Amino acid sequence: MRVVLIAVGFLLSITTAYADKAVASGKRLQLYQAYSTNPDCTSTGEVVMRVVQGPEHGRVSIQRTGVFPNFPVSNVRNACNRRRVPGVQATYVSQRGYLGSDFVVLQVLYPSGRGINVSLPIRVM
Repeated sequence: MRVVLIAVGFLLSITTAYADKAVASGKRLQLYQAYSTNPDCTSTGEVVMRVVQGPEHGRVSIQRTGVFPNFPVSNVRNACNRRRVPGVQATYVSQRGYLGSDFVVLQVLYPSGRGINVSLPIRVM
């Protein structure tokens, strides 16, 4: 039982950092999208996305929507890249007139039980 709890804790604590995303002040920016797809492009289940650390100078919206995946050519799911699949997407909008840096951390939980934290620095111009 302890091994399972330790493994789950480890999986949920994995953090992925991304390069700065840039956006004009007050404009909408797609921050991140997540999906879990079978080889036939159907969903393997619901992906849950949460804001762990919200931005100081804007707001993040999370919505369920169709997304275009980005599987490499070597992946059997590569054909799914040409059509929308069920997913979830986070978008950011800065406060009107704000210029500078902002930062968001998202938690993404997949139906397989895997979880990641995604750190997203944002440059507002």
